[in-house]
Order: sequence, then structure tokens, then C-alpha cells
Amino acid sequence: MLAHGKKDDSENVAEKVVELAKKMNEFCNLYVSQAFPLSTLRVADEAGAEKLDCEIEHHIRQLRTEETTHLPEDRDVLIKLYDRLQLRKARRLQWEFYASVKEEKLADLVLRLLDEEIEEAESAQ
Repeated sequence: MLAHGKKDDSENVAEKVVELAKKMNEFCNLYVSQAFPLSTLRVADEAGAEKLDCEIEHHIRQLRTEETTHLPEDRDVLIKLYDRLQLRKARRLQWEFYASVKEEKLADLVLRLLDEEIEEAESAQ
């Protein structure tokens, strides 16, 4: 990891990265959710996810073979495609993370998310 333009080989690099990721998530929760209403971000729960994956694969094939593709002009479809691609990217990053993280650290992260769920449920009451 680079910190202040210098390589950081200290033992707590992973913790620093997790802290940075938390801050990024907090920023996104505050500002990105306002830019993209929740009603447009429900692709993962919809049955249409498979159809979107097929459309994404079609565009990927076109880009590979022809180096161009024609995206739909419909804003809602573009938002769904963008959201699905973001979810796919997040899953790839998660699997890379899962492959490298130790069980103890993963358990700590699960407990932290469980605590957040409890806090959110209590604040909603």
C-alpha cells in the first residue's frame, strides 16, 4: 500500500485498507444513494438479472469482435445495466478478498455488519 507517496509494508496495511474502504462506503451511502434512488437499484432482487447478464455478454462479445457496440438509449435500461455491472464487479472483488482474508478477520467483519443491521433496525423503529 502507498501512504503519503511511500510504500507501507507495516503489518497493519490490511486494517488501513479496510478503514479506507469503510470511509468510501460511508461516502457512497451518503452521496451516491441520493444520485441513484433505491427503486432503480433493485436489479439483484429482480428476475430480470439473467436477462441483463445475457445483454451484458452480448455487448462484451460485440466489443471483443467489432470493438464497438450499440447500447440502448433508454435511461432505465442503462441504469439497470450499469447497476448489474457494478454488482458483478463488486462480486469479483469480494471473491478476491475472500481468497486472501483469514477466517478471524472475516468473522470480525460479519459481526460488524450484524451490529450495523441491529443499529439500523433500532433506528427505524
